[in-house]
Amino acid sequence: MEVPVKNLVETVDLTAEDVLLPMLECVVNSIISLQKSQLPANEKKIQIQITRGDLPEKLNFDNVKTISGFKVIDNGVGFNNNNYKSFQTPFSQINKDFGCKGIGRFTVLAAYKDFLVDSNYLEDTTWYIRKFRFSTEKELEIIEFGNSQAEQAKTVVEIQNCTNHILIEKSAISLLQISESIMQHCFIYYLNNSLPRIEVIDLENNEVEVINELFQKVSKEKERDFSLKEEDFKFYITKTLKEGNRKNNYLYYCANNRTVGNPKNIKNINSIFSYPVLIDNEYYFFDIYVVSEYLNKKVFKTRNGFNIPKERENLLFDDDNTITFQDIEEYISSILEVEYDNFVKTARHKNIENVKYYISHKAPRFNSFLKNPEILNSIPPNLSEDKLEEHLYKISFNARRKVENNIERFIKTKEVNEDAIGQIINDIKAKTAYDVDSLADYMMRRKAIINLFDKFLDADENGDYKLEEDVHNLIFPLGLTNNDLEYENHNLWILDERFISYKFIASDKSITSFSQTKSRKETDLILIDNPQMFNNPISFGDKASGEVNSMVIFEFKRPGDVAHQKNKTDYRWEFSELVEPYFEEFIYQPIKKNYKGNQIILKETTPKFGYIILDFIPEPLARYNKNKGWKATPFGTYFKIEAELNLHLEVMTFRQLLDASKQRHNPFFDKLFT
Repeated sequence: MEVPVKNLVETVDLTAEDVLLPMLECVVNSIISLQKSQLPANEKKIQIQITRGDLPEKLNFDNVKTISGFKVIDNGVGFNNNNYKSFQTPFSQINKDFGCKGIGRFTVLAAYKDFLVDSNYLEDTTWYIRKFRFSTEKELEIIEFGNSQAEQAKTVVEIQNCTNHILIEKSAISLLQISESIMQHCFIYYLNNSLPRIEVIDLENNEVEVINELFQKVSKEKERDFSLKEEDFKFYITKTLKEGNRKNNYLYYCANNRTVGNPKNIKNINSIFSYPVLIDNEYYFFDIYVVSEYLNKKVFKTRNGFNIPKERENLLFDDDNTITFQDIEEYISSILEVEYDNFVKTARHKNIENVKYYISHKAPRFNSFLKNPEILNSIPPNLSEDKLEEHLYKISFNARRKVENNIERFIKTKEVNEDAIGQIINDIKAKTAYDVDSLADYMMRRKAIINLFDKFLDADENGDYKLEEDVHNLIFPLGLTNNDLEYENHNLWILDERFISYKFIASDKSITSFSQTKSRKETDLILIDNPQMFNNPISFGDKASGEVNSMVIFEFKRPGDVAHQKNKTDYRWEFSELVEPYFEEFIYQPIKKNYKGNQIILKETTPKFGYIILDFIPEPLARYNKNKGWKATPFGTYFKIEAELNLHLEVMTFRQLLDASKQRHNPFFDKLFT
């Protein structure tokens, strides 16, 4: 049975990550050829020549050109009859002992059009030369075969003219990057002391890198064996002194004496190894190489991946004998933590301190975790703030749900015994701690609003002040009612804690816009504890109609140097003029009805509260109002009570309003944030 080369090539699926794989296959073939050679170790050599093409369509910072082809030259045993026969046979088993699957040459043709071989070799005391071309269309074409006059082993494999546009674009990489990829791909040969001298030459600028010299910067730290589900594994830990721009530790999976696919960032396996590891006062990066006969059996024929599930949850069936990458990586992670115990302890301690700082200064909603070492120790190190927030929230959510479910189950089952009572007491304590966390988060939001309000009252760099609507918007958005926004979106607690529970709130709305009272007057804020007086269908109250229990009106005046003056040249005006007309619109109009037509009653005896907030109260204005019956309070504000109308009026400055809010909150802030 013959299998056309074209059919085999079409089965090879190369991705952008496999840009150097065809060249690496040729390099490994050269290494195997040298392993068969009787040459002394110091005479075994491989040279890789890189030919550059054009600049990529997407230019890079270093103006590195793409790769048009490679030459891989070695002095191994060459394409003797045995090796040529193996080359002619797909999936050949001749070089099986060296990890060959007889498929690598098809990987080359999946990317390159031209594949030329020129081999000079010794066989049975006679020197031969064998030249041939390998292609998808004509397959093997003999160019030359016969006796050779040259008595020197030399094989040149040339691959040119890449046909894969994606690989062409990705091939614009530097000589050092290419050399490091060769080093990583062939690392197992280095560990086994079977790596020949390999030099890489960039013909574009005649630069040279020697792979063996790169290896000299790497020290072989440890070897460890372990077993998983009756399969044996070994991994090598190598370390490289921190230098250059490298930022990560890597894990490589190997099969048939070479790395397979791209490395895994170890921080994604165990975040404690997100940074270089401190060993004897020096920082190192790890490269870990995993080998196993199991990996040899599971590697794809193209050697660019494994037929191994990524995670346990991806298994189609619950098979206890199936090994996943997750199993392997968790085991390696546990060994690393033991091997580098001092580093791990230091890193965990640092992480706990960082988590505590984050919670204390930025996320008080998780304050209860500060006294829970088990939770603090469970948080992965080196998380970004976004990831840390997500992790803390997940812990909090699951813990709250568990506690609430326990309490609900206790109530439903009514199981009363010593153990159940002890457990429910612990659950209630836990719930209390989480409730305090929620309060801390809410109070931190209030603290930020108070600080912002404070800034609003200060002049900016140009001596300008925030406009009335800016301060107003901080407390309650202009032109909105609670039909338009949720409770959490306003900050009426700055004025008075009592007003956050009022059923209807209107802001800079004409009175006729929310009631049947005809008026063009606009208050800054009206708060009424019976929502049915106004056409506000989503308001809530304890009765749908009837007598309004109380009304509150706030009037804000623009902060600034003249904002306190109603008349710039005359201070003879009374504070009450700013709010009383609005009350009169409700008191002295005909009977009013809500949007459903139900009667609403507002009497002279209905408690009414008016608040006037100014930037500054000049002495002449204060003196005039004192003569009109206004009284000073110990806090520097002024008040007036009109008993016959059950009307309480108070005047204060923005600064006094802010200070009062601060004083109310300071006991909470001191308790929660110190």
